[in-house]
Amino acid sequence: MAKKNTEETIITVARKPVPYEMVAIFKPFLPDKIRNEADAKVEQIISDAGGSVSLRDIWGKRYLAYEVQKHTEGYYVMYQFEAPSRAMEDIKKLMNRHQEVLRYLVIRKDAKEGTATKIKVKKTITKEESDSKKAEEA
Repeated sequence: MAKKNTEETIITVARKPVPYEMVAIFKPFLPDKIRNEADAKVEQIISDAGGSVSLRDIWGKRYLAYEVQKHTEGYYVMYQFEAPSRAMEDIKKLMNRHQEVLRYLVIRKDAKEGTATKIKVKKTITKEESDSKKAEEA
């Protein structure tokens, strides 16, 4: 019997990057230079894992809902990025080791969703403005 030559073909499947959104809370009293370096380090973590940051939105210093590592305030930064789903394990592992980050949250976005950065703010008016508006209507 003659041996049959079989040919093996390896197919690599190129997966689309998945859209994610991450909010990182940095320690509140970091000097601007160190906070900017920590911010650049987060972007570097994402890019080293094969992702690309499309939007970085700085929310600034805000009060926390509860005390985290003896801090009552945090400096919030939101990142929108795309990365392969396998890269999230590496990103989460490195974010846990990041000393300047108090907490972070990563969510996987649906492709149909819009950005979550546009928040409607209800305008509060004073009593005088309310009275003058009623007088104009009457």
